[in-house]
This record gives sequence, structure tokens and C-alpha cells, in this order.
Amino acid sequence: MGWSFGTELAIKYGPDHDIAGAILLSPPLHRATEADLRRWNEFARPLVALVPELDDFLVPAAAMERFSVVPHAQVLAFDGEKHLWVGENATARVLNTVAETVIPGSTPLPTEY
Repeated sequence: MGWSFGTELAIKYGPDHDIAGAILLSPPLHRATEADLRRWNEFARPLVALVPELDDFLVPAAAMERFSVVPHAQVLAFDGEKHLWVGENATARVLNTVAETVIPGSTPLPTEY
């Protein structure tokens, strides 16, 4: 899992390692190229991008277009959210999505302990 520019590392180098897949939070796609993304087709591991509607670098529509070179990639748009995922609501949405992606049926996560 990577956030912001950390997603570029996951995209570029993930296929070189024995990983189960990648979850990308706010991927800017500044350094990762189309060729880097296409490598995920041969790698055939899950690639899930969580893209805020109001992101400073890559909005959902543009993300869907860029990730379209990886047919199995999922781009999940988050209405009203920004690049930094600030606030309790944004954090809960991200954590629940990550948990559900990794362990289907594990959500909603508890909010009290």
C-alpha cells in the first residue's frame, strides 16, 4: 500500500516483488509511466486505486483513463474527499475500503473499543 508519491513506487516496483497486490491512496501518476502500469497486466495481481474527487494531482475521471491500460485495475472514486484524506470521515472511508479490499466481509470496522 502506498499513499501519494509512495504509490509511484508501488506501481513501478511492485511487479518485481512477491506481493499479493497493491492499494494506492491518492496516486498522482507523475513518475509512473504507462509502461509501468502495463507491467501489472503480466503480473496479474490486484491493483486498487482510491482516488479523491478533489485531488490536487489526479481526479477520478483522469485516473480511470490512465489506469484503463490495466483492465483488472480498480479505480474507486471518493466524492468530496481531498488528496490528504483529512478528517475522521475520510479516514474511516479509507480504512474501511482498505480492510474490505484485503479481507472481504471485514467491514464496517468498529468505531468503539
